[in-house]
Amino acid sequence: MSLFGSRRRLNEGPRHVGRAVSVGAVVFALMGCQTTVTTSDGARSAPKPTEAPSAPQGAKPNAMAITFAPKPADTDGNLLPDSLQVTAYLFARPHPAPIFADGTFHFAMYRLGEAGTAEAPGATPLRAWTFAPESVALARSMALAGPCHEFTLSLLANRGSDALPVESVDLVAWFEPADGAAAVWLRGVRSVQFPRPEGR
Repeated sequence: MSLFGSRRRLNEGPRHVGRAVSVGAVVFALMGCQTTVTTSDGARSAPKPTEAPSAPQGAKPNAMAITFAPKPADTDGNLLPDSLQVTAYLFARPHPAPIFADGTFHFAMYRLGEAGTAEAPGATPLRAWTFAPESVALARSMALAGPCHEFTLSLLANRGSDALPVESVDLVAWFEPADGAAAVWLRGVRSVQFPRPEGR
């Protein structure tokens, strides 16, 4: 089973999310440990999984990781991919387990090489999404790695078009804590393919 392949929703309401399978190295350390017990006859009993240590209550996020589906979905049946399912994890380093936090998530797609940096973001994204605190609360979920937030980045949102001018984009993401603390940026960019059928 994938580290991120099994998750359950924490809130009822509209589904904002999907399944994400790609993973950053920062979350591999979150897998549970195992404890081995020897019985009276000397045989080993089945190992019992133990939970990874959680961050202390009130810990503030200072790092972010995301995973996303292997390819965007075509939700309107016109053969053009239009929706990417993304799972976002917030961390309070040095604690290894992800946490929930109140705030706003931002995602933006740029042409390859035009995303810029956290200090100097690119000027004009191809698409951008903002998830307000109310939507972030509804997007809370639990993966095997721990707390996460799941979102759908739809090109069709706000009457948008799924006819991107390029087939490959750079995805950037950041989180603005509700308490006004510094924004937490995804380190680097993630390249995503939006392949078009031949002739489109």
